[in-house]
Amino acid sequence: MTEATTAAPAQSASSRMKLSNTFMAIAILLLLGQVAWQEMRISSLKADLAQSTREVTSRSEQLAREKLASHREELVGAVAFVDDLYRSPDGLMRPAGLYNPEAQRVDAEAIGTWVLDVYMQARIAGKSDAEARQSITDAIKGSDEWRRKHRGK
Repeated sequence: MTEATTAAPAQSASSRMKLSNTFMAIAILLLLGQVAWQEMRISSLKADLAQSTREVTSRSEQLAREKLASHREELVGAVAFVDDLYRSPDGLMRPAGLYNPEAQRVDAEAIGTWVLDVYMQARIAGKSDAEARQSITDAIKGSDEWRRKHRGK
């Protein structure tokens, strides 16, 4: 009787162990399936995001081209305004305006700063052409060069 009683609990423990291992294997397979499914979803979302980014970039470039093309005359006028301000007695008093005779070239940094940075940002912010030009004038009058040239006035 002792052999039969000890064999039954051992068989019962072995049976429970097999059942437990089976459940664990099924749970692991389900989790692996879930991981694979989530990875496929993430890959799909990444592809969608990349496509959306390309579309937004393309559309913003197109809008920028259209906007700049329609405002070409305005930008040319802004450059001419800066050139006049550089020449004027109330401006930087440079006889050649935006042209730098020493370097034998146009002061591209000035155009970048005053037209692209100051003027365009003011226009993007909704200011009128006159207000954007005033922003340029105010910024130039705040420069070290302007203060040096107008110190005694």
